[in-house]
Amino acid sequence: MHIVKVCTGCACSKNFGNDNLKRAEKVLGIKVGETTDDGHIRLESSGCLGQCSEAPNVYFGDASPLSMAMNDGEVENKMLPPKLEKKLKELSNK
Repeated sequence: MHIVKVCTGCACSKNFGNDNLKRAEKVLGIKVGETTDDGHIRLESSGCLGQCSEAPNVYFGDASPLSMAMNDGEVENKMLPPKLEKKLKELSNK
């Protein structure tokens, strides 16, 4: 399962962070805190991911569906809404 955490911290919010969250919900067809029907992607909002100078930031990682513990993910920087949409479509094979 993929976990997508959209940063809504101060710097990211000022730089399309909230737009990213809305775009992700639209592309995936779910709301924050939900998982796609196929169980493939979970969408979450996040506080600061610690890379404010590169905002907006989105964390992409993998998790165990049982524990929801994050494993081996990375924060992608300057993730503007069109770039995020492309990445989400690749992850969901749409």
